[in-house]
Amino acid sequence: MKAGFKAADTLTILWRLLPKALVTGMLSGWLISHLALPATNVVLRGIFSHPYLWSATLVFFVLAFDALVIYPRTRDPLRSLPNTSRCATMMVESPRGKSALAAMKDYPDAPLIRVEGRYVVLCAGHDALRDILSTHASDFEKPWPIRSFLARPLGWGVIVNEGPLHHRQRRILNPAFHVGKIRMLYGLMWSKVLIFSQKLEEMLDEDDAERDEDGWVEVEIAELSSRLTLDIIGPAAMGRDFQSLTSNESNISDAYLELLRPSFGRMIFAGLNFTLPQWIVRRLPLSSNRILDEISSFLKKTCGEILEDKKREIAEGKNTLPDYSILKRIIDADGLTDDEIKDQMLTFLAAGHETTAGALTWACYLCATNPDIQRKLRAEIRSRLEYVGGQPPEGISWDVLESMPYLNGFCEEVLRLYPTVPVTVREAQRETTVSGYRVPKRTLFLIVPYATNRNPCAWGADADQVVPERWIDTDPNTGVTRPNKTGGTTSNFASLTFLHGPRACIGQDFAKAELRCAVAGLVGGFEVKLRKDQEEPRISGVITAKAEGGMRLLFRKAGEVEREDAQ
Repeated sequence: MKAGFKAADTLTILWRLLPKALVTGMLSGWLISHLALPATNVVLRGIFSHPYLWSATLVFFVLAFDALVIYPRTRDPLRSLPNTSRCATMMVESPRGKSALAAMKDYPDAPLIRVEGRYVVLCAGHDALRDILSTHASDFEKPWPIRSFLARPLGWGVIVNEGPLHHRQRRILNPAFHVGKIRMLYGLMWSKVLIFSQKLEEMLDEDDAERDEDGWVEVEIAELSSRLTLDIIGPAAMGRDFQSLTSNESNISDAYLELLRPSFGRMIFAGLNFTLPQWIVRRLPLSSNRILDEISSFLKKTCGEILEDKKREIAEGKNTLPDYSILKRIIDADGLTDDEIKDQMLTFLAAGHETTAGALTWACYLCATNPDIQRKLRAEIRSRLEYVGGQPPEGISWDVLESMPYLNGFCEEVLRLYPTVPVTVREAQRETTVSGYRVPKRTLFLIVPYATNRNPCAWGADADQVVPERWIDTDPNTGVTRPNKTGGTTSNFASLTFLHGPRACIGQDFAKAELRCAVAGLVGGFEVKLRKDQEEPRISGVITAKAEGGMRLLFRKAGEVEREDAQ
């Protein structure tokens, strides 16, 4: 794999030299063909008889020798960076990002680490991350092959677009995602969480044959989580309640489960999309191509129909969009075309539904593997939310959930340890500087939230463990606890789950609110543990980090829990 990675990098260099060699060779060949020099030997006669071919070939070899031998040793501004070959298998490793984490541990003081070649650099230090994501953010964009691939399922929305178009769309969309607007959605989120809890309780009651003597029932929680978050994002962002929790079938939820299903073949397909032009990949006779086209067409059609229905209702004076609807605010902003709104809807549908579903799935797994944390979490939830007779309250207030230290600390740990997007890439659009190094144009930077979020240089020796207390401050005088936003680190760039700067996730407050509600409802009402034969799940996924094969855990209705200090 290491040799293959070096060969691929060499081919990339040679491919980039080819146009320059052809142009220079043609010009020098034209000059040679017009020189009236005597060709007295066989070599000169051959050159003068085929001046363009010989000239282009000679120029190509001279440029290649310079690029592969001379430049790396004498003129490359990044030649002093440490090198690693660990990241060569990142696309197919599990979890994706573990090799980058190992490289960061190998070179704990290096802001940048070269990945066995000239054009790929691992961004390891916080100063380097700040330059790429914030200070010089306009100098970096996602590479075009990645953008064109993501646009197929996500549309040309705020996640995919770059440059002035992204800035304009982001400026129009930002007010709809202000934290004050998100807090208006807690009532909707909690109402769906109650339906989710009822559905889970029905599943436990129905499976009498599967229940053991202690009342535990095995449940596939990943699919149920997907239906919950779909029922939240539907009315919140699109003004449409899909009611997937109360119906036997959910075409949209099933579509996303199939679209993001982890498999080795999907990883190879993603790799092809990241390296080859879309016009080539789309013509390959692959089942992944067909599935992606079918699902994308279905989702785009659904978003288009919803937008047409809502705009028709508005024109007829029958507006059914509630005030908290993100779609209503986007339409009222009157700055996007219908096609742009459809693409934003497609983006929000995917990013606001499947990503939080994955986080809730990992939250259940962490509860199952850390029973003491689960007990503390349940105790705080039940004491703050005033459970009566084991039943949760019908309504919820945002300030109650946001002020619960252990709940917030646990949710932050879930998002830190299992970032939805474990790896992303940025390409330098012009010569610039990163952490004091001059960076040539077209240099690729690997930004690896999975590795950064677990780097012991920032998080300590227990960086790979779930420790909710990191996110809790205690007043030394009164003993009062409250959530903090840093996890005890000294840099905002120690956690990259939602990135930072102008390309930070626009929906991060929505995602955190959604996860708070879901964890409070699930852990407050149910106990969860691992099956006896359960192995550590393999983390995979083409775009997002998912448990390969789903997540089957044991659940039972939680008994009465005495009020106790969660700390």
